[in-house]
Amino acid sequence: MDIKIRQLEHRYMPGSPYERLALKDISLDISEGTFLALIGHTGSGKSTLIQHLNGLLKPSSGSIAMGDTAWAAGDKKMDMKPLRKKVGIVFQYPEHQLFEETVEKDIMFGPMNFGESETEAKERAKEMISLVGLPEEVSDKSPFDLSGGQMRRVAIAGVLAMKPDVLILDEPTAGLDPSGRNEIMELFYNLHHDRKLTTILVTHSMEDAAKYADEIVVMHQGKVFMKGVPAEIFQQEEKLKQASLDVPETVEFLHKWQAASGERHELSEFTVASLAKALASEWKGGVS
Repeated sequence: MDIKIRQLEHRYMPGSPYERLALKDISLDISEGTFLALIGHTGSGKSTLIQHLNGLLKPSSGSIAMGDTAWAAGDKKMDMKPLRKKVGIVFQYPEHQLFEETVEKDIMFGPMNFGESETEAKERAKEMISLVGLPEEVSDKSPFDLSGGQMRRVAIAGVLAMKPDVLILDEPTAGLDPSGRNEIMELFYNLHHDRKLTTILVTHSMEDAAKYADEIVVMHQGKVFMKGVPAEIFQQEEKLKQASLDVPETVEFLHKWQAASGERHELSEFTVASLAKALASEWKGGVS
């Protein structure tokens, strides 16, 4: 399901003394199956943009098309319920949205709200509990008796239970330690590939953007400031600095290595493993 955004603008509190233009002339195409990282400094418009993709916010001007569903500024009778079934959003601290008395019931809520039977929803909950790496016995427990990491997985399972075509992740690793952060990101990355999802990751982590994304969009002052594959984006260090962003640590280290050694090497991947392999190859005189 391709996403097409055309000349999107959003104003908070229009007509009031507190009116603020948060998005300015956003035009963006996101192809089906893409893993897109949306990065930018706080206040750049990232979260405002993604909240338009399932109708939580309405455009002040412009339009959005997602598959065969389209809506624009001024539309008053748009039924967003079918769209919200296709687009799942995992917000920061999604565990704060848990509310049912058991894990199973919390995961069942979404499917049943969209018309699935209790039997179907129970089966879906069982499937999702396994999918997010939780033991089967948590099903009958209160989500509030679980660890913080387990609660987050329950909340994620509730979003995935809708079987969305588009998965939006708004800083999904906020507050996690490095190990938990890596586990959650690997979970999302595997889901992206296994289920052929279109995935949009909002993040401050240049490392996560470099490691997981097919494409990167840099937001700055409510506009699309840069767009391209990671290699294109991270070659423009000075432009990133204009948006108050840094390159990933692997790229920064490579630049220092090249300055000290006089050797040049371009990375197509930005993990520590790929950097180590590239430098080891140079160190051995080009023999890998």
